[in-house]
Amino acid sequence: MRTARRFALDRVPSWRVWTKRFVREWALTVVLGVVALLACAKLGEDVFSHETGSFDEAIQSWIADHQSPPLYFFFLAITYLGSVGVMIGIAIVAALWLWRRRSRQVGAAALIAPAAAITLFQLVKQLFARARPPVVGHLLLGTYAFPSGHATASTAVCCTLAYVFWREGFISRRLAIWVATLPPFLVGVSRVYLDVHWATDVLGGWSLGLLVAVLGAALYDRNRRREAKEATGS
Repeated sequence: MRTARRFALDRVPSWRVWTKRFVREWALTVVLGVVALLACAKLGEDVFSHETGSFDEAIQSWIADHQSPPLYFFFLAITYLGSVGVMIGIAIVAALWLWRRRSRQVGAAALIAPAAAITLFQLVKQLFARARPPVVGHLLLGTYAFPSGHATASTAVCCTLAYVFWREGFISRRLAIWVATLPPFLVGVSRVYLDVHWATDVLGGWSLGLLVAVLGAALYDRNRRREAKEATGS
């Protein structure tokens, strides 16, 4: 009976095996990556062709009508905590901790996200050269708006770390979801509330950060499977 079952499994078409493995290991990564890439492309196209003005100005006007001192100082604190420098520091500490507790490859996955995010949003900023909202334009001379560096870095780092720490068993899935979504959301909202970015700058940053996080997660999964194969000798 066992011989017959093994023979039947050996006769399973290779494309079925490949499909099952793809769905199990890569489907979610590919879907999220495609969604993030399409969102980046669409936002970039709209910003480049100046089609986001009415949307951005409507959001800016609504926030200006609902400003309050407590919220202003709350989001000011959030924007400092979500700065690129702080995100890099968090990623470095997490990478060193993961390196010590797990392996060099696992720690490297945490460092790739901020490095890639900073490189990408700086390149895209120079490409679009979009002016910031005029109220603070004179305070931020020499820097461009699209995409938001805060939104990009916080999304890339928080999503990547949440995924790695969940897969390594250090945090629960529910906590990982909160870590991946709440900090980037608050950081992005803070940039619009403080009137240092247009709303579409933040949307672009979230999309770009998610794309970086997906690539980081894919690299982590690849290294994880390779380590598993080496451990079993297969």
